[in-house]
Parts: sequence; C-alpha cells; structure tokens
Amino acid sequence: MSSAENGVAPVWVATGDGNYSIPDNWRCIGFFVEVGGDIGFTTNGTAITPTVEAGYFPAQVDSFQATGTTATGIYAMLVR
Repeated sequence: MSSAENGVAPVWVATGDGNYSIPDNWRCIGFFVEVGGDIGFTTNGTAITPTVEAGYFPAQVDSFQATGTTATGIYAMLVR
C-alpha cells in the first residue's frame, strides 16, 4: 500500500470478498461495494451484517468477514 507523504490520501484495497483485517497503522473509514448483498464486518468490536446496495459507505471497520457476506467487489478505503 502507499499513501501521500502527508498521510491523508486514502488508499483503496480489494478485500477479496472474504476475511480481511485492516493492517496495523491503517484505519478503514469506508468501503465500496460493486454488487450489493450482505456484508459482514466488525466495527468497534461489534460484528454486524447489513444488507447494502452497490455504492460507497462511510464506516469505521476493524475487519471484514467472509461468513455471511454475499456482496462482491468489496474495496476498503484506508488512511494512515
């Protein structure tokens, strides 16, 4: 991953539509979904599985889970 020198430019990372933990020293501030469906993720220590349409979603995400996820083309927006 790379970011701008000042660390404020977001980096989009494909989650592989499965288990994906946010790397150390990075924060996930949102995600993009190409094909809607259920998406399992953990936020502030709580696991949730909302149903979403395709689009952008601002959210603080600790990790994405494959279990319960039917949405595809999931990209995490990461910042340092």
